[in-house]
Amino acid sequence: MHAPLSMVLFTTLAGMAQGVLMALVGLDVAAAWGLAKMPDTLRWVGALLVLILGAVGLVAATFHLGHPMRAWRAAAMWRTSWLSREVIVLPMFLLLSFVWAAAHFLHYSRLSMAAGLGGVMMALLLFLCTGMIYGAVKAIREWATPLTPLNFALLGSASGVLAASALAACFAPAACSALAMIALALLML
Repeated sequence: MHAPLSMVLFTTLAGMAQGVLMALVGLDVAAAWGLAKMPDTLRWVGALLVLILGAVGLVAATFHLGHPMRAWRAAAMWRTSWLSREVIVLPMFLLLSFVWAAAHFLHYSRLSMAAGLGGVMMALLLFLCTGMIYGAVKAIREWATPLTPLNFALLGSASGVLAASALAACFAPAACSALAMIALALLML
């Protein structure tokens, strides 16, 4: 199968955005427990990266549609279509990512933590939706397996944690090595 460039871009960029958010919220939780330091700059630059990657991925995905002006119809069949669920979950993921950073900026720590954890839940759900779109294709035996969503989750998480470790190298060097080790473990899995 030769996937269109728009779908490769969407899958890669959205997966990386999900992994970055999961890594940064993980650091946020560790900081709340006093186990790590989470500089505000890392959080805001990371949130900006998540939003940019997710938005560019979303724009790339619209190019895969035959009629981009009818993109809103993609959500109409959410009860039976993994694609429809993905179209619903991605904007929720992006919204919670924005709320996570904005709430922290406004010093609403409980809202920030709740939005961050909600964003992680949406990231995991988005990995499931994206993976099931391909896992449900019976014509490609290599993909028609329950391991396909897990593979999407591992690859997206690994690329995102790797990107988060690069950000940490600039803004929180103490967290860089731990994030790099997590990225390596995810890549090996």
